[in-house]
Amino acid sequence: MKQKRHYDVIVVGGGASGIAAAIGARKTGADVLLIERYGSLGGQATNANVMNYCGFFLRKEKDEQIVFGVGEELLQKLKTMGYYDRPIRSSVGNVIIPLDMEAAKLAFDLLCEEYGLDYLLHCTVIGVRKDEAESRILSVVCADDQSSYEFTADSFVDASGDGNLGYLAGAPFRFGDGNGGGQMSTRIINIGSIGPLTRFSPEMIEEVILKAKADGIFPLTKESGIMMRMPNGSALAVLPSVEVPALDAETLTRCEVDTRKQEFAYLEAFRRYMPGMEHAHIISGGSVLGLRDTRHLTCEYELKGEDVLNAKKYEDSVARGAWPCEMHTDVNKMAEYIFIKDNDYYSIPLRCLKVQKLSNLWCAGRTICADPVAFASVRVMGTGFATGHAAGVAAALSVSAVPPVSRIQDELVRQNARI
Repeated sequence: MKQKRHYDVIVVGGGASGIAAAIGARKTGADVLLIERYGSLGGQATNANVMNYCGFFLRKEKDEQIVFGVGEELLQKLKTMGYYDRPIRSSVGNVIIPLDMEAAKLAFDLLCEEYGLDYLLHCTVIGVRKDEAESRILSVVCADDQSSYEFTADSFVDASGDGNLGYLAGAPFRFGDGNGGGQMSTRIINIGSIGPLTRFSPEMIEEVILKAKADGIFPLTKESGIMMRMPNGSALAVLPSVEVPALDAETLTRCEVDTRKQEFAYLEAFRRYMPGMEHAHIISGGSVLGLRDTRHLTCEYELKGEDVLNAKKYEDSVARGAWPCEMHTDVNKMAEYIFIKDNDYYSIPLRCLKVQKLSNLWCAGRTICADPVAFASVRVMGTGFATGHAAGVAAALSVSAVPPVSRIQDELVRQNARI
């Protein structure tokens, strides 16, 4: 194993929250390393076909953006490249930002390069070394296809999506809803060769799928769901779903194969019964299954469903959330939305990002501490930019000792975040 250099902050996971954490930490002047196991930054947006950002805007008639900071820098980078103009509205009135997946990959690279950020792709964290007496992580052990490496740091951020760093370090966590259930995971299908007049109402989708099931097309899970047009004329279908009860290779292999079979069954159903889709084909089913609900690290405070739904504001807030609670708890049904009071935003306290029992570990994105209802809102990538930005700044400023919340808030505001 090769010994590598020391950093002030190491961020594990290069999705929305990890990128925001790494750049937020870098903008404080910290020396930062970002580690990503796949071949591009972007997380599920670039690996699992989740080509829409949710959570940047309030659900109001007039567009009102609430997530800025690093997330806004990424949007401006895409705008400069000609791949972002304005958000659009979904069929239930939520405000979303459609993405071009390949442009997003390059935009992330360019943004990291602008800040002189060290980042490694194709690099997987496989272990940690700890100071048990002080309950601190000292280093991460990583592997690529050639060797293994050890990187040391003063502070760490788990932005892996699945709490992988915290798990390896022995942090307390909850899996799914903590009672053997949780949100389903979904393979998002990008479908091409669709007629220009084809419409995708949930009622029409349900009619098609029920007819397909009755005629013996198999396997199909969700009987209705979301399908949306993309700017290039293709459509995203949020349909093939599966319960993911663990993260071992055997379980994930079964889930990947299951949902791949489903995507072609759905394609056959659309070809037969959806007008305008007679010649449809699958452009992509994503490199990986879109995982939703796995490990949630235990922090100093658990964000509650009532906090979210009542748009509660906290004095120690470091981020804002506004996406409705989107519940994917039935493998056969489309998501249920529970909307926030007055379509307002809620606060996310710093306490939700500070992992218990490990003095120098912070978390971001869908690993943060939230009960199952609150998680259904905070998990989306727009909010992930906000919690990641906060976690990165907190990690950078707490290299020696955790500073007052006000100092972290002041630095976030200096970096154009909204708290």
